[in-house]
Amino acid sequence: MRRCLRTCLALALTSFGAAAADWSRPGLNTNQPVWGLRGGLLWAIHPGGFRLGEPQGLIRLGYPVLSEGRYDLINFIAIEPVVKGRRGFSELEPSQVDQRPGKGIWAGSAGVLRAPVTNLWPGRLTALPGAVEQLEVTLRVEKFDNGAHVRLLARQRSDRPDELELSVRAEPDCAPLDSCILTATMGNMARTRLLWLKDEAVSSLKLYPDYKDTGFAPPTIFPLARLHLTAAGDVLVAVTCDEENPAVVHPFSNSRLWYYGGRKVTQYWRRSAGTFRDDLHAAVNGRYTYWLSRRPIPGGVAFENFELRERFQEGQTFTFGITSRTPGELGFETSRRESSSPRPGP
Repeated sequence: MRRCLRTCLALALTSFGAAAADWSRPGLNTNQPVWGLRGGLLWAIHPGGFRLGEPQGLIRLGYPVLSEGRYDLINFIAIEPVVKGRRGFSELEPSQVDQRPGKGIWAGSAGVLRAPVTNLWPGRLTALPGAVEQLEVTLRVEKFDNGAHVRLLARQRSDRPDELELSVRAEPDCAPLDSCILTATMGNMARTRLLWLKDEAVSSLKLYPDYKDTGFAPPTIFPLARLHLTAAGDVLVAVTCDEENPAVVHPFSNSRLWYYGGRKVTQYWRRSAGTFRDDLHAAVNGRYTYWLSRRPIPGGVAFENFELRERFQEGQTFTFGITSRTPGELGFETSRRESSSPRPGP
């Protein structure tokens, strides 16, 4: 009897330890549609977020870069499916529900978008081997103007608190997809100017030395052979700010507009070993002025969109990370920081 009690107590303590991850789960422990691991990467969809006035049609990413572990907005992820060469834009295309820019994104199993949407859906929490927990949330996306209709399966693991894994699936009425691009679309918030590849860090200042327009600089493609492979065989590509202390820069005086007030982070895309094909490649573009303004970005042109591209296959998975670890700590070669001859792309 005593042995049984001791065994039950040990199992209870083990279960308690395994459930120690501090998850944000809408409708259970928060009244905002914000998911993730507190202390690590948090992510949100409309109407949740990390700053006022964030556009809809985007996944909003926050990280504790401010003092006392407070969160701030770091980047957005847009969903951009391509059908017969025509690219959809989740941030820009109007929603059929309210006619505002930005396709509707909502959490849960319901296949039809109806307003108003609170998105207070906690997701599914499961136990994995090794006392690891995984949170899984289905994200439905309003149908695009080019006929694309996709959903995302978002996952986070308690042993990888700085990463968000996104798997892409086509809905039954989806037009045939060339690709479905998930793009980190706001690199200028952190003024990302170094793109970390296999054995070099390409600078936006060298890649676009003469660009002074108010639009987007042309996209630049880096094929798979240029991308970093980890010891585990994962593809990894990252961007960082080139400033030692970005928080001292105030783009607009007497305003927090475009102000990045936190410590430096590394943002990266990862594809797991054995899941990618030879056509996988990285793409970036840049901006000299902030979006919808003529205000030059302090320090010069910076990367704006940052993505991995690959032709579509059902269930393909892209992982985005935000971490306080440096590129060197992630395994990148840090002794060389020189641009070479990239290939312009579409």
